[in-house]
Amino acid sequence: MPKAHLCDVPGCNTTRKRWQRLCEKHFAALPGDIRTGIIGAHAAGRKADHRRECRRAAAHLSAAAGQATVTPERAFELSQRLLGER
Repeated sequence: MPKAHLCDVPGCNTTRKRWQRLCEKHFAALPGDIRTGIIGAHAAGRKADHRRECRRAAAHLSAAAGQATVTPERAFELSQRLLGER
């Protein structure tokens, strides 16, 4: 059975292709400087820099997830305001 290659972002257990470092979801969600930092540090064999960039990616994704949280009540209120119902 072939080895499962996992995404380098901490906490992500999604599989990736062997030649990739990130799963498709995280590759699309991360900014370019973080993506190239992870890929470049791994390719150069700089393990400490690679771990640092992976932690930076996890921090970026958790911060982005915290900002995107909108309650259903708030979404309804915003749609009412947009439609001029209030």
